[in-house]
Amino acid sequence: MSIRERSQATSVLTGLIDGALAGESGIAVVAGSVAMGKTTLLATFAQQVRAAGGAVSAAVASESETDILLGVLAQLLQEAALSAPVAEQVNQLLAIGRAHMTATPRDPTAKLSAVDAQIVQSLCAILIGLAGPRPLAIVVDDIQHADAASLTCLAYLARRMHNTPLLAVFSHDDRPDERCADFVEQLLRLPHARGVWLPPLDADGVRAAAVARLGAVGAEQVAGWALRVSGGNPLLLNGVLEDFHFGGHAESAGYGRAMLSCLHRSPPPTEAVAQALAVLGTPEPIARLLGLAAGDVVRCLAVLDASGVLERGRFRHPAAASAVLAGLGPEATAALHRDAAELTYAEGAAAPVVAEHLLAGQRVHTPWAVPTLVAAATTALSEGRGARAVDYLRLACTSRGDQGELARTRVALLQAERRMELGVPDQQIPALLRAVRTGCLGSGDTLAVVRALLWAGRFEAAGEALLHLADPPRAAVPETALELRAARLWMRCSYPPLQRLLPSAERDGEDGEELRGIPSPTESRRRHDAAAVLDSVLTLGPCDQAVRNAERILHNTRLHGTDLDTIECALLALIYAERPAQALPYCDELIAAARERGEPGSEARLHALRAEICIRLGDLPGAFLHSAAAFDVVPAGEWGAAVGFPLANMLIALTSMGRQDEATELLYLPIPDTMSQSRSGLHYLYARGRYSMAVRDWEGALSDFRGCGALMVRWGMDVPGLIAWRNDAGEAWLRMGEHDRARAVLEEQLGHGEHGGSPRTRGATLRLLAATHEPHRRLALLRQAVDALQESGDRYELARALADLTEMYNAVGETRRARVIGSQARIIADKCRAEPLSRLLPADRERPDTESKSRAVVLTDAEQRVADLVALGHTNSEIAKLLYITVSTVEQHLTRMYRKVGVNDRAQLASALFTGPHTQAIGA
Repeated sequence: MSIRERSQATSVLTGLIDGALAGESGIAVVAGSVAMGKTTLLATFAQQVRAAGGAVSAAVASESETDILLGVLAQLLQEAALSAPVAEQVNQLLAIGRAHMTATPRDPTAKLSAVDAQIVQSLCAILIGLAGPRPLAIVVDDIQHADAASLTCLAYLARRMHNTPLLAVFSHDDRPDERCADFVEQLLRLPHARGVWLPPLDADGVRAAAVARLGAVGAEQVAGWALRVSGGNPLLLNGVLEDFHFGGHAESAGYGRAMLSCLHRSPPPTEAVAQALAVLGTPEPIARLLGLAAGDVVRCLAVLDASGVLERGRFRHPAAASAVLAGLGPEATAALHRDAAELTYAEGAAAPVVAEHLLAGQRVHTPWAVPTLVAAATTALSEGRGARAVDYLRLACTSRGDQGELARTRVALLQAERRMELGVPDQQIPALLRAVRTGCLGSGDTLAVVRALLWAGRFEAAGEALLHLADPPRAAVPETALELRAARLWMRCSYPPLQRLLPSAERDGEDGEELRGIPSPTESRRRHDAAAVLDSVLTLGPCDQAVRNAERILHNTRLHGTDLDTIECALLALIYAERPAQALPYCDELIAAARERGEPGSEARLHALRAEICIRLGDLPGAFLHSAAAFDVVPAGEWGAAVGFPLANMLIALTSMGRQDEATELLYLPIPDTMSQSRSGLHYLYARGRYSMAVRDWEGALSDFRGCGALMVRWGMDVPGLIAWRNDAGEAWLRMGEHDRARAVLEEQLGHGEHGGSPRTRGATLRLLAATHEPHRRLALLRQAVDALQESGDRYELARALADLTEMYNAVGETRRARVIGSQARIIADKCRAEPLSRLLPADRERPDTESKSRAVVLTDAEQRVADLVALGHTNSEIAKLLYITVSTVEQHLTRMYRKVGVNDRAQLASALFTGPHTQAIGA
């Protein structure tokens, strides 16, 4: 309602008062939707009448009192200032009327009996007699709820009040029943009656209310939104403004109270319809849910639309539905949701729709509920709603129905929960073991339980589960054989000592002949292929075919449709095959997907893999950040036996960056004893050895490295792509002064067949082996190490090799070479944040200024670095690799230097900028 229209409504009532003061009668009928301000308008009118010296006799009709004969009239008379004799007369008339008017028809226009007419005349005469000499205003709110006898009396009064200072003002909602509508129509035919309509507030009205409550600045921010969610209903608007005034608009408590008040004031069954709409979310099935006639529902929805609660059958305010159900109460809400679940299932709604009602109903009470919840969980997982999938499955597991179905549901719940959290709580283990003992689980489900228990470090429970895994006959279903083979491969790669617990390998087609008929797209086949490629890399060493197979699996994999063990195996195959740069984009994409889908368990495991990639690329800060992210998402105490993997990478990163205090704290974290039986334990043992080296505990480090190596040999995975333990053992021997022993173990590493041939491992081996030889041989080995490590992409190991080469050049008196190489080593070490290594190398600013034969030449730092390497004989591509820039950038630097120095080629540039002999490239 605009300000102008509100003024008009007020003017109508003010005009009635002016007429009454002049001795004239008047009637006004105020209509409007629920909570549109009718009661407020009537109260204001009553105050104005009293202020003008008149009297007011008011009544409020109530739906609960509709059947009390003369109830409204009794209120009006009790409000009047009656003398004792008149009051006694009124009581007698009311008593007689209630006795004799019982059979009065509900139609106030119907003909009265003689007795009834006499009673009506007498009661109305008393009211008319109260109107002089001062005006009397009769005010009745919600006249649609008045009893029939009172309406009869008021209709009679209206026809006989002319030429009397008597006013009558009535209010009713916008959809009165037939009885009230007839009464209003009868009144409005009278010449002294006026109708007043109160529409919703418009934008101007809402803005004015907002300014009054919040001030001009606050109103500017709120008015538009307040109009949308309140529909201009003054009561709802007041709730909205209250929420903003007290800073609680997020909770919307004020709006909720106002809306419930609107519903309570609405004609039945409007409130029930609103509750059903809050449960269903759409109006179409409401009639069937509540058992109402479609026309009744349409009328109730129209009331809610008119009152501003709804807009075209949808709640306007985002908090409206929850407020409606809060008013209904939890038990009644749950019961309504259960009814909605029955209805939506019967009508063929999608599983997630039915599942939402089952979840809100808090009970699984029908045979179709469990499969519906499982189907909804599958959909939720595919849509990235892992937490919701877990909710569905947890509810399904409360079923007391078929034990086989319940067992399979528990496994589905376990797999969904592993996407959210990594541990398996103690209280869940008995239920999982009961599921296995039913004998209703297939081998795939049983092995899923085993994998989860092993990951969580629950080896004893895993062993018990494996006892129930039958040894499949030769004619077993190929899928079963495939699952068993995949499990054996996975366990051999992850928990080697426990593979003996699996059934014999002789009868499940170990040679793969029986697996060829199984299509590749199945989850079982993907799981098998990923475990097979990882097993190949760890037992036979890396090869191009294994890398291609791993990339094929990752290329065709999406997080929502693949078990994370499969993804992890494929990523680890690339990492252990010394292809971390190829694994990196897959890992980053999967981390982003896990974060977007809200799967913290998956995200944590992927961060741990990403940290390992960083370590192998020499990105120490990245390794620390990803390890920390893994523990931020899932605390260390929930990783079980797998905690050693992220912990090892964090420990190596901190140690290499010189953050010894933080590294020391990690060693005090409790770790499960079962970790020593896992591949994760190898990583931890190796990282602890690296820490011991940093704190100069050579013997402790050597013990860890050799212990790590012994386990790798025993488990059949002695490949340097996993851990090049011989290199580190050799370094420990060097630190202890045992050069012969160091040389022996390092040469063993070099001779480790094709396994020792990756550039990263070979470069690190050559760097350490150089320390066991005489200076002339040492230089050649270090040059080879630098070349190999440049190819590998491991910046940290490259910086270490360059640092050793710098030291060697200084030792043989080639100080210019030492200065140039040391400068590059320092740049790379700084990028790696390897503080202990950086401290051993000269900073760029410590290098002497370049001497020119003929003139002073000012070069930028970047140009100077390129010039240094040109003088040493490096090609443009070699310079680009050393400086981590493009060949094009090198060419641009050279062009600018030619122009500055005034030369035409590389030879002239070297001659112009440097004095003394210039030698061949480092790797020559």
